[in-house]
Amino acid sequence: MWVFREGRSTASGKTSLAELQASLPAHASPSHDRLVDALLRAGELECALADADAADAPLAASINSSVAAALVGLPGSLAGLRAARKTLERISVPDVITVSPPEGFAYYAVHPLDFADLADSAPLPESQAALIGIRSIGTTLSAVVAAALQRRGARAERITVRPVGHPYDRRTTFSPDQLRWIGARRAAAAEFLVVDEGPGISGSSFLSVGDALLAAGIARERITFLCSRYADPESLAARDGASRWRSFHSKVVESTRRTPADRGPYMGGGEWRQRFYGEESHWPSSWTQMERLKFLSRDERRMFKFHGIGRFGSTVADRARRLGEAGFGPRLVAHSCGFSELEMVEGRPMNAARVSAAVLERVADYCALRAVEFESARTQPSQLDAMVRFNVGEEFGSRMASGVPPLPTERLVIADGRMLPHEWISTPAGALIKTDGATHGDDHFFPGPVDIAWDLAGAIVEWGMTSAAAHFMLAHYRKRSGDDVSSRVEAYLLAYSVFRMAYCAMAAFSMRGSQEETRLRYATAHYRNLVEAELKAPGLRPQASGERNPQWRQRTGKVESALALGDGGANPR
Repeated sequence: MWVFREGRSTASGKTSLAELQASLPAHASPSHDRLVDALLRAGELECALADADAADAPLAASINSSVAAALVGLPGSLAGLRAARKTLERISVPDVITVSPPEGFAYYAVHPLDFADLADSAPLPESQAALIGIRSIGTTLSAVVAAALQRRGARAERITVRPVGHPYDRRTTFSPDQLRWIGARRAAAAEFLVVDEGPGISGSSFLSVGDALLAAGIARERITFLCSRYADPESLAARDGASRWRSFHSKVVESTRRTPADRGPYMGGGEWRQRFYGEESHWPSSWTQMERLKFLSRDERRMFKFHGIGRFGSTVADRARRLGEAGFGPRLVAHSCGFSELEMVEGRPMNAARVSAAVLERVADYCALRAVEFESARTQPSQLDAMVRFNVGEEFGSRMASGVPPLPTERLVIADGRMLPHEWISTPAGALIKTDGATHGDDHFFPGPVDIAWDLAGAIVEWGMTSAAAHFMLAHYRKRSGDDVSSRVEAYLLAYSVFRMAYCAMAAFSMRGSQEETRLRYATAHYRNLVEAELKAPGLRPQASGERNPQWRQRTGKVESALALGDGGANPR
């Protein structure tokens, strides 16, 4: 199944250069956050120029190394920052560059200094180290590890590589210059360190670099993987993943210590369900490995949630702030070191049985707000149509995939992406608050920038709406926004259901053998049934007896609910 969208995109080379210039500290005592932001931008530029095989890629690498040295506190590094600013003035960049988001920094609470800590604490080379960073994020991480080793007195040098091919079967090929570089370090008895976040589901990026080093004549015992998480070799999807992984040394950073000082109970990895649902039989499914890191505060009145370091977190925190100010989300208290501090919302999670006219109006108002506040000027072609056809073909065959309609686009937004009832909290005062509305619309999963019809279709699917209920919500949305989405939503009902089917299927595969797998497989079957129904008879239609939310009906031209109209609520987590 295909659930991760292509993260690589194009950007203006001159703009990227100017933004890095503006972020480089110009005084002797730069703040931690300022240095981290500059490091991320420097790593992105180095990576882009290396991928383009640009002549000035080595200059970009030297700037990245200088910022990394300043971040880890290498003696003399402030002078290096001043030199980096001058070097930046000499760099020539293409008009258009290709960039990739460093997922660990943006989504998974990886901090560059975690890898510096690993270099300080693990028995790594004391004399000479040859580092190979795996692009993209490994570009930045390799610079940090090299600086940390140099601080210990080791001679540490680095290059970066871009493995290519299928995600489960990457291949790494060293250039002639890189092979000469490797040969010289082999002759000097250097230890080879492969640096990246991960491993992911397959482990194939790490393994491809390890195999390429073996082919270049490096002894297996002199190769070590530096990772951000432990690997279960048996679960790796790469070819012969278990045996290949065990044949290499690997070292893993400790769980991040750069968390809020006032952090209390851990709420990540699905633990939030214990607080809000109690009995496990009531828990909604979750791909817990993919959840953002989050904690309650010690007094349990606030939630700390990882929104990303550098500009990645600033963008998400700004969305959270605007949602809170509009009364749709928890209030943002602060954002620092990657974590947003949000007020807890007291109340109980919603479920589909509690749908009402007031709930539908609130959902429609929320989508109308997003259509205005979070407009997107996407410059990259969308992969949504291809994703839908691919996943339908995988599950139902190519004949069914060929009949999938294209997705119309009129109101492009950063979507919420998660319109499930339990994502809403009903407060004691009767308010309905949407939780987790800032992070999913532009993460590494689909949809990415998309028509607002995605969220409206998602609400129809997740709340199990009848045709009458759906038309009532869409009419209220049209009244609030001036946007008649009714002709677009049909195609998105299928697209949303296909994505959720694929997402839950991949999550179940990833978590096989755990208690979560059963919930995820049940969810997969539920969405598959919805997809099959849409493929046979697309569009909004009345629910059959026994389906979810049978309380909705149409009488004398008015949509009514068997539930009290004021019984609308939401659930923050």
